[in-house]
Amino acid sequence: MKQTINERIENLREWMRANGFSAFVFPSSDPHNSEYVADHWKSREWISGFTGSAGTAVVTLDRAALWTDSRYFIAAAEQLAGTEYRLMKLRVEGTPTVCEWLADELAAYEKPVVGLDGNVNSFAEVAALTQELATRGNIRVRTDADPMATLWTARPAIPGHKVCLHPLKYAGETTASKISRIRKSLAVRGADGLLVTALDEIAWVLNLRGSDVHCNPVFVSYLLITPGNVTLYINKEKILCNFEELSNVWDTSTNISLHLDIQIPDFELIVTELLKKPSNDLAYSILSEMAEKNGLDERLMRLIYEQGDKAC
Repeated sequence: MKQTINERIENLREWMRANGFSAFVFPSSDPHNSEYVADHWKSREWISGFTGSAGTAVVTLDRAALWTDSRYFIAAAEQLAGTEYRLMKLRVEGTPTVCEWLADELAAYEKPVVGLDGNVNSFAEVAALTQELATRGNIRVRTDADPMATLWTARPAIPGHKVCLHPLKYAGETTASKISRIRKSLAVRGADGLLVTALDEIAWVLNLRGSDVHCNPVFVSYLLITPGNVTLYINKEKILCNFEELSNVWDTSTNISLHLDIQIPDFELIVTELLKKPSNDLAYSILSEMAEKNGLDERLMRLIYEQGDKAC
């Protein structure tokens, strides 16, 4: 396995050279900013061999390092042994941050470029990383490529397990009641809508359950709540019960509709209906597409990120 990891690192470096990257950063998250992710998004585990739920792997053309917290110091040391990775112990004195390490490692590079997959990094994280790397070493950040799409040839598919209703006797509150409360909160804040991206929150709002993530009763989807409609974006193969049954349980007064043909992550349908005051926890790629479709430049997107409603 150690040799396999080192071979994967070398293959990654070949890809990086061919695509103009000096380094690439692999977080542990997915497009929903989840802590526990489906196998399809375990890119950090695939490139490093480290199986913990939290950690960040970074590979340059010459070095490799992995950051994780004290829960995984022993396991990470064992799993990284024999590979190129240097273990970086978070919150231990003397451990550099990812930005500090990258700035030092890339100091001798001419016009260095650091890559991240915009699908699995939040706007807030990318904005902070971009600003710090630019300040530390005039290092540019790109979010428009995913090496795993090429290198991980046996990558598991995006999960398509069935979704089922969560009985009211266990849920404790109807979906109609929850949506009503959410809409009241939106009205108080003067918001035009809410895009729910966290999988556990979607499951809670709709009283649905799935099994797309091991030991987590969630399902891959997105949920858009506005004063007049509620739209669930989900692969149609995942719906276990028919729409009429769902409508009867949800209560037609909530105006819930389904976009069943979407192949996640495919943001085209979502973006066209999104609000223009986005959440900082959205995947960077979603916000970038929102900016492009709404004619917002990077400066304005950063202003929205930094100041929220006050910037609009």
